[in-house]
Amino acid sequence: MSDDRHNQRGTNPGGNEGRAIAALRRLPRAQASAEARARARVAFLAPAPVAETPVRPKRRSGFRRMTALLAAALLGAVAVFMIGRTPTAQWVVLDVVNPVGVSSPAGTDLAVGTRLDAGILATTAGSELELQLGERLRFRMLPGTRIELPDAPGRWFDRGRELLLTSGEIYGTTAGQALGFPMRFYTEELSATLTGTTFAVFRTDSTSCVCLWEGGITVIPLDDPDSPILLEAGQRVWVYKDERTPDVLPLNDMETMKLQMTQDAGLAAPLPQQP
Repeated sequence: MSDDRHNQRGTNPGGNEGRAIAALRRLPRAQASAEARARARVAFLAPAPVAETPVRPKRRSGFRRMTALLAAALLGAVAVFMIGRTPTAQWVVLDVVNPVGVSSPAGTDLAVGTRLDAGILATTAGSELELQLGERLRFRMLPGTRIELPDAPGRWFDRGRELLLTSGEIYGTTAGQALGFPMRFYTEELSATLTGTTFAVFRTDSTSCVCLWEGGITVIPLDDPDSPILLEAGQRVWVYKDERTPDVLPLNDMETMKLQMTQDAGLAAPLPQQP
């Protein structure tokens, strides 16, 4: 048996539902305010937002890495070069006779242990000066000697050195060992290249002389550079200011005695250094 009441509620226009619908239809239609309509119009006409994609710079990490490596290599090369040019030893005063009579670079007051830079050194008739470079070269300036002292050689680079003797006498030694860097003594008449040696260099107004006790020295007359003279132990060579041929002679007794004393003295132990 069917239930007719359900069908009657759903289709009866006179029921409660019908009366509610009819009442709603009789209500006045709602109107949006002018302000609401303006906001809606602006929202409708505005362009749709576009999602922003972040712009990433092109990667240049490879270039930056290479630049950094090149810069590091350049700095390393500069550092090596600077270290290589830095001397590992200094000229140090071993002995000074009558310091007041010695002219030194920048007017330095001389005493045992004083360190010396490059410059002019000169002794008077009553003074003497003895120097040593590290543990390589020792020499003594006798009275009336004037030289231009070079800087000490660099560690690896800038090692060649030249010492100019203007007047007087120098006796020196490397105590039988190799000097370890190129060293030349110059006068107005000659150049003398030292190896491991005990030697002397003299200069007067008219001539220069190089004496060899042991080791080796090559002497080059400056007016005839294509004729080098290789001295043997126990010899000396006189090179003249005029056009005379150089004389190679045996050492005399006085030269032999001084050179023997220089050889016996050898190299001094490192001394405390004064500024």
